[in-house]
Amino acid sequence: MARQGRIWRTDARGLLLNDAHRDHLRPPFQAPLEAVIAACTTHIEADLHSLYVTGSVARGLARPGLSDLNVFGVLEAATDPELVMQDWMLLAEEQIVRTHPAISDVQLELWPQGFIFRDPDEFSIGAFIIVTHAVCVWGSDLTPELPDYTLRDRRTRLAIANDDIVQLLPDIDEAWAELENDPSGENARYWCRRIGKHLVHAGFGLVMEAAGTHTRDLDVSAAAFSQHYPEQAAAIAQAVAWVDAPVDRLEPLLDYLDDFGEWLLDRCEAWLDTHNPQRLECFPTGADDEEA
Repeated sequence: MARQGRIWRTDARGLLLNDAHRDHLRPPFQAPLEAVIAACTTHIEADLHSLYVTGSVARGLARPGLSDLNVFGVLEAATDPELVMQDWMLLAEEQIVRTHPAISDVQLELWPQGFIFRDPDEFSIGAFIIVTHAVCVWGSDLTPELPDYTLRDRRTRLAIANDDIVQLLPDIDEAWAELENDPSGENARYWCRRIGKHLVHAGFGLVMEAAGTHTRDLDVSAAAFSQHYPEQAAAIAQAVAWVDAPVDRLEPLLDYLDDFGEWLLDRCEAWLDTHNPQRLECFPTGADDEEA
């Protein structure tokens, strides 16, 4: 099944609408989602405030056998995340993948509320994901307590782009280290998919300001990037292809990172020099000298 991504919808006021919906949580993805919810509530229900599903499953774009199931839990406000039992998570993820072939992987995260409720002058990626990307599937939805987001605001556009751009260098450094530590085919495939997504998202971040739109879909992101950097169209298309069909050999992946990866890093560093010279992960969203 070919990718069929889309840009995020907006309302008449320019506010980004949530692209996820409960109606999308249908078979064959409903059963593995229920298994994740059961695992979370069995092990740490007392520490959980709510559970959310995001990604392609939540947006009705999942492809059986190819798509990940992405779930995050928000902890109770008074809960110390360092004290929450997490040694069950990896085993639960592996077991759910084995028993539910409709999904290719399970990504389960636990977020403290401080990751969501930040200083009003800082962009909160956690709040942004809940408001625009996620569906609450257990507990009390935090969406009514969170701000709306509009692409008409320049600082918001820059903040969204920054979240991917500022992370690209540490992402690539981590990929290099992990591949050198474990050159197995399985590990190569894992990092091929993971870094491919990071490269495409960062590439779209570079052109988001000019595009004036938002998306997390790789095909749409790559197309927007290619409009602005046509000489790199084949390279960004390779990243998308490797997410769907990752290689199990290190040489082509490392060569790719050494070539297109370095090219993209240079552009991301230039973007940061202009918009975020301090390399802040939480982009400041206060007053800006330029018009929105």
